[in-house]
Amino acid sequence: MTTANTDPEEHPKTEPAPMSREWHWHPELPVKFAPYWAWPPKFGVLGKWAWQNWLQFSDRSIFLLLAFLIAFLMQPVGPDQTSFSFAWLAHVFVRNWLLLLIVAGGLHLWFYGVDGQGKLLKYDPRPYLKRKNALFKFGYQTWDNVYYSMVFGATFLSVLESFLRWMYANEFIQTLSFSAHPIWFIALFPLLALWQSMHFYLVHLLLHQPFIYKHVHAVHHRNVNTGPWSGMSMHPVEAFGYLSALLIMLILPSHPVHMLFLGYWLMLGAASSHSGYEAIWAKDRQALLLGAFFHQLHHRYYECNYGNAEMPWDKWFGTYHDGSEDATKRTRNRKREMHAKGKVHASK
Repeated sequence: MTTANTDPEEHPKTEPAPMSREWHWHPELPVKFAPYWAWPPKFGVLGKWAWQNWLQFSDRSIFLLLAFLIAFLMQPVGPDQTSFSFAWLAHVFVRNWLLLLIVAGGLHLWFYGVDGQGKLLKYDPRPYLKRKNALFKFGYQTWDNVYYSMVFGATFLSVLESFLRWMYANEFIQTLSFSAHPIWFIALFPLLALWQSMHFYLVHLLLHQPFIYKHVHAVHHRNVNTGPWSGMSMHPVEAFGYLSALLIMLILPSHPVHMLFLGYWLMLGAASSHSGYEAIWAKDRQALLLGAFFHQLHHRYYECNYGNAEMPWDKWFGTYHDGSEDATKRTRNRKREMHAKGKVHASK
């Protein structure tokens, strides 16, 4: 699950922003939502945000480019996909496994393997957990996360993509062309990001119900100090629920490129947004924005920020943590009240 960068200014090179002693670095507070929701509208801010997030080099623009390359060049939907065959199905599965391996594995190698930038722009002051811990499958956080991400995350995305390709190929769902509907074709990309935000918030609330949390969502929340492989490290029930946002294509006129963009937004965006860093810093500049401090707060404090910064669901429903110490106190008080009523899982 990726989140929107809400601060269009480039972050300082070395100095951590002043804030709570619980963090090594964080963006300017309070944590903001995407500027769609500012009132009165701030068109200059919105334009700058859209330029940085959609048109400049960012994880979001990479997913968009990747979707176009696959949908129009590498594996367009065609007559061969009207029936299931090993050749095109294998292409889908292998491609998605490789993409997750490259993105999550590459980010992990940069941040935690070769230690490419030390703690520069790192949220959590604690080192990434490398020692053996019985909490994790195989005893190690990374191995546990790789297992769940590859076996269930990339696999379930491939199952859903294959099913939707078959639906497009057989014209069971309408294929939208740019030539016929250029405005809707373009507008659908940001609309899908908003849909994903709503879907994620609702699914996430359900996952935090005590019984479901204990037996399903706890797998993901083993990662308090997250890394790139944490993003898709989910129990199979959660992985399917999270990725089921793709099924909106069954009722929404779209093109396979929209389906692919949303799929990579979900899977590869989860790797970038859980990296534990605001951005990749290389050659004395911010090379690639990844930031998801909004969701990092959720992994630290649990009962807050169930959605993402694309839409202010948490603000609307009273579960918003803006990064301040006052918000931390409110969240902990809320957790104590929920625990007293038997409505919260045992967590930090």
